[in-house]
Amino acid sequence: MSPSENNLSSYIPHKALIAGMASIATVLVLIALKTAIFMVSGSASILASLMDSLSDATVSVMTYFAIRFSLKPADDDHRSGHGKIEGLAALFQAALIMLAGLALLWESIRRLLHPQPVEHHELAIAVMLVSIVLSAVLVRIQSRVLKEAPSLAVEADQAHYGTDIIVNAGVIVVMLGLMAGAPLWIDTIFAMAMVGYLGWTAKGIGMLGLDMLLDRELPETVRQAIISKVRAHAQVIDMHDLRTSKSGMRVFISFDIEVDGDMKLSDAHDIARHVEYDLLRDFPHAEIMIHIDPHGDVDDTRHNTR
Repeated sequence: MSPSENNLSSYIPHKALIAGMASIATVLVLIALKTAIFMVSGSASILASLMDSLSDATVSVMTYFAIRFSLKPADDDHRSGHGKIEGLAALFQAALIMLAGLALLWESIRRLLHPQPVEHHELAIAVMLVSIVLSAVLVRIQSRVLKEAPSLAVEADQAHYGTDIIVNAGVIVVMLGLMAGAPLWIDTIFAMAMVGYLGWTAKGIGMLGLDMLLDRELPETVRQAIISKVRAHAQVIDMHDLRTSKSGMRVFISFDIEVDGDMKLSDAHDIARHVEYDLLRDFPHAEIMIHIDPHGDVDDTRHNTR
């Protein structure tokens, strides 16, 4: 077994589907609970949380199918695989969340003009506590999956559900305030604040998707780690033209290395292979392309980058 195969054994992309299924199951339970409590309480805060869960459901279903499609192997028409479907799905998710926020804003304004009483505070608090526990369990599952399947779709979903924990805690605070005699309008104001949260979430998810579709470079810290790793090889005199990007759960890394120009081609190839295996230890989910140049000859038709 080659060095790359040894390291790739810890990379299990299909585990991302586990996170997708867990997300769908969790959000369906939350929708059922929140719908029931909204029907009996009439709370705008509960409605806000329900709207968030409804958008979560759409997002979770899209996430699951995006992950399934992204796992399809490369074919003759898609030689780099299908991973960028995750970026496209993220943009659709952002749009749906934004629409949910606009619908909630409309309902919040209507309730601010025509306040409605809130009932069954204790039951609402109990449902929110259950929601917090379920969301926390899901976030934990997603964290474990991301260690073996670095999916953008799962990462965005985790960020969303992680913030949901804070939102549900906010609903509990509102319910406790109303029970203590706070004015009814704080319920509606909280729901309107949720609109801002949905917009912020949509922006974050949308930017992640756009970065993937536009082949944004990996963070500078990651790029510097790659450069250091390559230049640490004794027979690599220098490197240039480093390019990085991410597509689904795969990272693409390409660069040129400079070696002794009098070296045999087979020896230069062995150096490139050792550099590739070394990088795979730190980036087991990467597809690496290395071009070999004689030292000092960096003139080519490609745009030179660091």
